[in-house]
Amino acid sequence: MLTTNPRLAALLDLVLVLGTAILVKTLMMSVAWKFAGPVSLLCAMLLATWLIRRRGKRWSDYGLKLAPGWRSKLLLLPQILLMLSVMVGVSVAYKVWINPLIPIAPSLEDRFADIAGSPGFLALWIAIAIIHGGFFEEMIYRGFTILKLTEVLGGREGWRMPLAIVLQASFFGVRHMYYQGVGGGLATGLMGLGFGLMFWLFRRNLWPLIIAHASTGTLAMSMRYLDSIGVTEPG
Repeated sequence: MLTTNPRLAALLDLVLVLGTAILVKTLMMSVAWKFAGPVSLLCAMLLATWLIRRRGKRWSDYGLKLAPGWRSKLLLLPQILLMLSVMVGVSVAYKVWINPLIPIAPSLEDRFADIAGSPGFLALWIAIAIIHGGFFEEMIYRGFTILKLTEVLGGREGWRMPLAIVLQASFFGVRHMYYQGVGGGLATGLMGLGFGLMFWLFRRNLWPLIIAHASTGTLAMSMRYLDSIGVTEPG
């Protein structure tokens, strides 16, 4: 039986969901390491959805909804553009400051090597970029984790929301070290920090984050494929 103490219940939910993501990924690493992240987060998503419903809530309570009114719809495009600027800014900061000191792990390229010259694997990784990167990562890390952490801390006022954002960004970065290395993990953690701050700025609306994340992931996979067949080569 799930506890009725709100803060304890939130902590229990966090431990169960993030613990599931860690456990499944650990088990998957020896079976199919390239898909360990997506499979583990799928399991975490299923568990989180069940727990949310058991608590009498929906994903809309964790950011998966647009604010009412036409103004919120008009704000969606500039919010997405702001998200993209954050991603570009972090990418530039990584290349200028982090990568020269701590290069990204070679396994990053190994993970996506199957895309080279293969439309089938390109389609698979684009689907993963949209579903896992765009939806699952934003829903679990920015929506579920941040808001559950604020519940554990006792509210969203004062220092609680910023601390929750920093904690989720740290976990988000560590989660990506298995194929990006320490340097990639730092860059991903910075990305998680920027996304978390935008989630707060956008009044806990996940849609700009989902769209921006899915779009850049799709573009990155497409560029890998085009590079492999020589389309993007100069001349």
